[in-house]
Amino acid sequence: MDLGSGRLDDVIQTSVREDLLRLSREIHDYPELAYQERRAVDRICTLLQDQGLEVERGIAGVATAFRSRIGPPSGPSLALLAEYDALPEVGHGCGHNLIAMTNVGAFVDIAADRPKLDLAIELIGTPAEEHGAGKQDLLDAGIFRDVVAVLSSHPSSTPRWTCGERSLGVIERRVTYRGVASHAAYSPDLGRNALNGLIRLFVGIDGWRQHLPPNTRVHGVITYGGGASNVVPERAEGMFGFRAADQATLQQMSATFIDIAKGAALQTGTAVEMEDGRPYLPLAPNATLTKLLGEELRTCGLDPESGGIFMASTDLGNVSQVVPTDHVSFPVTTELIPGHSHAMTAASVSDLAHRNAFIVIDVLAAAARRVATDRAIRKDLGA
Repeated sequence: MDLGSGRLDDVIQTSVREDLLRLSREIHDYPELAYQERRAVDRICTLLQDQGLEVERGIAGVATAFRSRIGPPSGPSLALLAEYDALPEVGHGCGHNLIAMTNVGAFVDIAADRPKLDLAIELIGTPAEEHGAGKQDLLDAGIFRDVVAVLSSHPSSTPRWTCGERSLGVIERRVTYRGVASHAAYSPDLGRNALNGLIRLFVGIDGWRQHLPPNTRVHGVITYGGGASNVVPERAEGMFGFRAADQATLQQMSATFIDIAKGAALQTGTAVEMEDGRPYLPLAPNATLTKLLGEELRTCGLDPESGGIFMASTDLGNVSQVVPTDHVSFPVTTELIPGHSHAMTAASVSDLAHRNAFIVIDVLAAAARRVATDRAIRKDLGA
């Protein structure tokens, strides 16, 4: 059948768009937690292979990490980072289905221009953003050693387009209080209530908050408080996170938190243990990449905000401390809704979210092409 000049390309483009929409919806409908994103990775890799692109799976020894590369087969590269893990209970309440869709889409778009690239482009699949800092696994294994710039995306629960935003760093800490079990009615005086220690830690944190500097957060949950109401709890556990926009403030907060936790143990005659998870470092956007993304967004008729700070944390911040990095934040809603919520989960698969995701695909692809074909931009990036 003769489709006429240009018609075949339109049919191919329509097919890829449908594949990307299907990818987003399938990841959204089957949420998988950190390091368990096997189904999502299978779908992404199948889409890439259907486009004739090679995929290396299990990079850095992480089963749900992958990499695909176009352009020069060796040497430096620009990386687009896909995410695809979900949250407990609310599923894709952070919209990682859209992060996968937009970065995969931009990579496939650029693939048509691979002979023109002076710099390789890589799509790197990064698991466990919500818990575990999967990008740090890849950093530790040297996956970013030859990467000269990183671009990515993130859906927003506010009706704003942004680039060049900073984020808070976060330290997560497991706190365990240990006491002495006893009958809560017959011999409570012989016990030491570990849950009382944990509760007093929460009370201490509430008193601390009024003295915290701006752009900081502290929050926590009780993950275990005892097994029965008639037994004095001998163990109680909680998970806490404290956040700040810079490393120095984070360390000060860490020291104060330890003092409060120890004080709660002293008040209750219990012992306290603390264990830190992997830190998520503050996101430090690169000015050259922010300028580039802003120009491409304005080409699409948008007026992005930049230079602010969003009060959340991401392991993209860990990458930004090593490699020039920035990302586009795009709206999935016309009004403010809570992030990490069921409302955000629904918004992340809406028609608006997908319309804006295709704009992000164009923006990321255009910005990556410019880095890969313009020596002056690479010089500004120090490459």
